[in-house]
Amino acid sequence: MPASEKIAEHILDQAADWLVTLHSGEVTDEQRRQFEQWKNAKPEHALAIQQAGQLTAGISALPPNFQPSAFADSKRKFNSLLQKNLLFSLCGLLAAGLAVYCLPWHKWQADYQTGIGEVRSYALQDGSKLILASGSYANVRFTESLREVELIEGEVYIETAKDQRKRPFFVETQYGSLEALGTQFTVLQDDESRAKVNVYQHAVAIHPRHQAQSQIIHQGHRAVFDSSRISKPIALTNQRPYWTQHLLVAENWPLKKVLHELYRYQKGTYMLDKDLQDIPVSGVFSLSDIPQSLEALTFSHQLQLSYYSPYLLQVHKK
Repeated sequence: MPASEKIAEHILDQAADWLVTLHSGEVTDEQRRQFEQWKNAKPEHALAIQQAGQLTAGISALPPNFQPSAFADSKRKFNSLLQKNLLFSLCGLLAAGLAVYCLPWHKWQADYQTGIGEVRSYALQDGSKLILASGSYANVRFTESLREVELIEGEVYIETAKDQRKRPFFVETQYGSLEALGTQFTVLQDDESRAKVNVYQHAVAIHPRHQAQSQIIHQGHRAVFDSSRISKPIALTNQRPYWTQHLLVAENWPLKKVLHELYRYQKGTYMLDKDLQDIPVSGVFSLSDIPQSLEALTFSHQLQLSYYSPYLLQVHKK
């Protein structure tokens, strides 16, 4: 067997164990006989002993009071420590890998984004206007043949401009795409597993991701869609998106909906007593001063606010 050929790890471990036994000073004739029998059983056994020459020389130079049992114990402790360190390292790498995978890089690297409570307006290169609501993220891609806004999360208002190249204007969501037909509209994509579109001028064509048939939503209507379905269009009650002016206008909305909308512009969360969820609310509330809006809401509907921290609120009846 060539000396350069790799020897199986378990054979090298057996050779090391034999060397420790032979140099222990307490080897018996029977152990020597078993060693010779093992060494001559296969060519790789003899080669393993030969390649362990350095180890043999090192063991021969050990002090007279060296105890093989101590060597074995140290070996076991070393292996145990090595295994623990390796396990901790692998756990650390796994945690880091999961963190990298789970972190919202696609949002952090978005072309346009807003923080909680922020509303920002942007002018696009074709003259179109884009306004992002609180906590929203979007990418914009213009090519020779296409104008596209990718709404990653949140809500966007778009006023499309006429394009000299006559390139179509699309808004991409995770549920499908929206084609602007010379229009003003909003698109909301939140955590409800669907997207909502409000059309304020002209029309928008909805193309769900897993449905071949599209549907046109005309001015003054709204619709909800997911990857395979589009709701029946419903007439809008407002003629413009008031949130672009930092206002929330409610007309007989249930209290739970009003609080949900307000807390899109406020850090933290809230708890609402079940028997209060469907109380009808009408009024105009500021989105730039949520505490003031909450106070106005509680005054008009005889509610009480209990703050357990700056980020946790309970709303209940007085």
